[in-house]
Amino acid sequence: MGYINGIFERATIQGISDYLLFGSGPERDERSYEERLDEPYRRFEKAVAKYDQNPTSELFDLSNEIISETASVYMEIGLQMGFLLAQDMIKILSREKEMISKQD
Repeated sequence: MGYINGIFERATIQGISDYLLFGSGPERDERSYEERLDEPYRRFEKAVAKYDQNPTSELFDLSNEIISETASVYMEIGLQMGFLLAQDMIKILSREKEMISKQD
């Protein structure tokens, strides 16, 4: 997961600005979060039913475990990025305040 370190390195105001100015944005999806989550889960249920008719299949338990852990990891990454961005903003504001005080 070396790519995660790259995410943290780009978690700056400049990194986001560059992405917004020059990167391609995600495709717009007007569905609710619930709809976005339900649709692939229904497809997964159909696929599992082909191999295991048991409604309490171990496959469901394992996939839920994977999903839960993945969500936790990415939530933690997102929170860390938020804190890094806040730190970057504080640095920028401190420099600007310092420059203004030097001008006076």
